[in-house]
Amino acid sequence: MTAQLAELTRAELTLSPEEKLSLAEQLMAMTVAETSPAPAAAWETEVQRSRADVQSGKVRWVPGAEVERSLDRLLG
Repeated sequence: MTAQLAELTRAELTLSPEEKLSLAEQLMAMTVAETSPAPAAAWETEVQRSRADVQSGKVRWVPGAEVERSLDRLLG
């Protein structure tokens, strides 16, 4: 991981769930648009669905540290 990416990751950890989702949407949109316009519409649909799931409470954010602990337990 580059120093710049590490710094951005640390900054991301201070964002609210809504801000993280917005950042993820923006990054995904830029990346998809740069690589191929065809999947952009599909990703936009998925992003909107994911956002709606979070906002409705259907799914919950899981802190990164919790995800890492779960993966450590699963993968040994």
